[in-house]
Amino acid sequence: MGCRTVLQMRSSSQPSRCVGMIWQGWISLAAWIVFGLLIEGLIGFRSPALLDDSVRREMFRLAHAHGTLLNLVLIAAAICARLDLIGVGPVTSLGLRTAVVVLPIGFLFAGLWHFKDDPGIAIFLVPLGAVLLFTSAFQIGYSAFRR
Repeated sequence: MGCRTVLQMRSSSQPSRCVGMIWQGWISLAAWIVFGLLIEGLIGFRSPALLDDSVRREMFRLAHAHGTLLNLVLIAAAICARLDLIGVGPVTSLGLRTAVVVLPIGFLFAGLWHFKDDPGIAIFLVPLGAVLLFTSAFQIGYSAFRR
């Protein structure tokens, strides 16, 4: 009976975790798409704030690319977990959800406030997000291998 209740608790918390991951993924994906449209608009209208600043332009491009793609990864992980193809525990879920936010935000803030030819101090958020992403991906891959 003890194993049965643990399995029931695990299966009942998994869908709520998946719903949160899907919700975050779609809302953040929409936000990063809007940000990409803003970048395209600034380029289209030849805004000197973006075109004359190569560091800002590159950091914004990296923020948009990472924000969009990592949120697609988050949605895919949530769908796979919901289909019970992978196991996503609370620590893995938190790590992945945090990485999806921290990594692109590091690029964004590094482009907003930066030094002459170098990214801003917020660029140090990027390795933190990368480590969280790597550990979460490793945990998810290991759980898929064990199934």
